[in-house]
Amino acid sequence: MAYVLVGFMGVGKTTIGNLLARKLGLKFIDIDEQIELEMNMKIKDIFEQYGETYFRTLEHNILKQHINMNIVLATGGGIIENPNNISLLKENKINIWVDTNINTVYNRIVNDVNRPNAMNKSFDAIKDLYFRRRSRYNEIAYISVNNDDELSDCVQEIHNFIIAEEGN
Repeated sequence: MAYVLVGFMGVGKTTIGNLLARKLGLKFIDIDEQIELEMNMKIKDIFEQYGETYFRTLEHNILKQHINMNIVLATGGGIIENPNNISLLKENKINIWVDTNINTVYNRIVNDVNRPNAMNKSFDAIKDLYFRRRSRYNEIAYISVNNDDELSDCVQEIHNFIIAEEGN
């Protein structure tokens, strides 16, 4: 069973995932990074050349391949766009929804050319996407953590939760 980090782009899933995996002594896999490795292309180039639907299929395949492993797994923000991913994630025991406020998210992603769903988008467009996805993150999350404050506090909160769950 994987400890899966879900949440909107720019909330810190990759950074938190790396730190959490080290703390737990587990392997860390970022789905977007794995796709880039396997395709030997940047996400934005996959979107441009093949489209979002193709990317979502790749994303699903990576999720399916790794979800039953004892690892920390960071998903892309749009993982919940594919209903098949929702089904897989609902079967997983511990999905951790990492969230932060929309202003912080926007400031992190507004100029990031590697985020195709954020490129050339206004604050209102990003905000709409953020709020549209929130209910789906909530639907699959076992725990929700806020990454507005200290990163180390967020990682520790998740770690404490996992340790407590393992004791039950």
